[in-house]
Amino acid sequence: MVLFIMKKFIHARSLAAVLSVGSVTTTLMAQSLEINPVVVSATRLEQPLSEVLSSVSVITRADIDKAQATTLAELLQGEAGYEFGRNGGPGTTTSFFLRGEESKNVVIFIDGVKSQTDSLGAIQTTDFPLNQIERLEVLRGNASALYGNAAVGGVINIITRQSKGIPKAYGSVSVGSYKTTGAFTGYGGTLDDVNFNLNVGHDRSVGFSAMDTKQKPYANPDRDGYQKDYAALKFEKRISADTQIGSRLNYSVFNVDYDSGSSFSDLPTDVHKFKTTNQSVTGYVRQVVNTDWVSNVSLNRSEYQYNDKLNGAARPTTGYTNSLIQGWQTSLAWNNTYQLQSQTKAVFGADFTNDTFNGSGSLSAYALKRHSHGYFGGLTHQIDRLTLQANLRRDQLVLQKDNASTQTDTQANTGLLGLGYQLNQAWRLTGTMSTGLSAPTADAVSSNPNIKPEHHHNQEVGVSYQVNEALLRMVYFHTNATDAIVYNATTYVYQNSDIENKGWELSARANLIGYSVKSSVTLQDPRDIAQNLSQARRAKQYGSVDVSRNLSGYEVGVRVYAASARRDSNFSTGYDLAGYSTWAFYVSRKIVNEWTARVKLENAFDRGYQLASGYNTPGRGIYATFQYQPK
Repeated sequence: MVLFIMKKFIHARSLAAVLSVGSVTTTLMAQSLEINPVVVSATRLEQPLSEVLSSVSVITRADIDKAQATTLAELLQGEAGYEFGRNGGPGTTTSFFLRGEESKNVVIFIDGVKSQTDSLGAIQTTDFPLNQIERLEVLRGNASALYGNAAVGGVINIITRQSKGIPKAYGSVSVGSYKTTGAFTGYGGTLDDVNFNLNVGHDRSVGFSAMDTKQKPYANPDRDGYQKDYAALKFEKRISADTQIGSRLNYSVFNVDYDSGSSFSDLPTDVHKFKTTNQSVTGYVRQVVNTDWVSNVSLNRSEYQYNDKLNGAARPTTGYTNSLIQGWQTSLAWNNTYQLQSQTKAVFGADFTNDTFNGSGSLSAYALKRHSHGYFGGLTHQIDRLTLQANLRRDQLVLQKDNASTQTDTQANTGLLGLGYQLNQAWRLTGTMSTGLSAPTADAVSSNPNIKPEHHHNQEVGVSYQVNEALLRMVYFHTNATDAIVYNATTYVYQNSDIENKGWELSARANLIGYSVKSSVTLQDPRDIAQNLSQARRAKQYGSVDVSRNLSGYEVGVRVYAASARRDSNFSTGYDLAGYSTWAFYVSRKIVNEWTARVKLENAFDRGYQLASGYNTPGRGIYATFQYQPK
């Protein structure tokens, strides 16, 4: 079976570059990767990565520093099962795809709090500042039984920075192509029984033209830049040996220039600007009830706001355009872990969320409110070489139009059953079966009041190999959804359909003979069964290889990413997004113990490619970072 997969993959021309590097790196090994980190996303309990039954990958702070990525989307590119689409440069409309699912079926958590979405189901943290992240986990596949509505493609769990010990300052400055600059600074540590962290940052770039004027002749050919300002505060106080209270505040403003040029009504002189504001505040209590039971309660309030301007003024609010879109979310969560026996752990809890969506102009008629609550429980149990996992969840969501008595009520029970068997010290077999829920978004209900919720079914089996300096995992997955919510390009409304995806994921992390190697390969076939179409902007084959090593005090590396051709949208039938590959070279050096200099050559061969038809992507660029990080 492995030979079959590799043979099929070799024939994917667009991935030839990845495989050529991969064939070399199979004999090489690494030295600085964290091979078997502890993760929590797969069960809501701490587990070594090698022991989880679901497919999970981890990106550490060291990985983030080495990547020198501009956005979260670019940082995640190359992880097994993950792709993204974007209409231009950083800050423009961005979609995350996990296991071939729509972006609305991916959930992001920030320090345990579910990220807010807009009326389209779009995630509001696709541009979360990378400088604020300590580590993140990517859980692939249906996780509704653990995290509720929309977690059917997977979960991205972000853990933000938190300093410990004597308070210290840290930070970085960066410069690069397209007149890109960035500055970030923070201060944090522990004073008596208080732990805190405060950081602020600013990023700016003049950018490149968001649209290809050969394809979109009505687009403005000028550069489309961005400016981002952000700040965060974390505060935690120990009340007693068993009780901690804390709060987290996040604020960001993203100003983006973009192009429209989609029709003859647009002018090449039009200047489009988009401002996104996100803010949230969270308070929480962590209580050690006894030696076996730990309980957490958190309350969060978040808000997003879109301001869209055309030629310096608010966009006309005729037709389907908006100059202002807003959303508010209040959520309360209660999470618990309980050690039933030495080999048995339990999780249980509940969460409650109220969302409000609003728009200006003609779309103010689509103002909606959504109320949801869920209750969950799960067990993990170890019997010699056998590991069992079981999770159940009950969700109810009510979506109601403002000032109207009609409402959409969605209720569902979801579950997950997993099994793992340790063949010997290195090899392990795993398998999971699960059901999932994705309720209609506010926009889908406004388009079609009779739209039904999605019901997902997922199966996956895997084999992993783990030794001290290497962790490899291969997974076969099959997922299907009845009543999947898709957009019909003929009727211009959302409708229910059936979708399916199946395929293979191969991922590896290794430290061998001085080399650090991280790679992944994904083969999949995401399809809309009813419309007989492949899912838009999702490649059937893609993968990456990242190889680095230390040479005379320098860390030198190369990263290759490649993807096959994709269909652009529901309005296209052919594979109008060509396959592509990009190469990046990077080098870093510690100047002194607390100072590091980094340089990266991105898209080294200046490959032209598109993630959305008609929209440009960055060409060759060189970027440098000077980083201060005390021990």
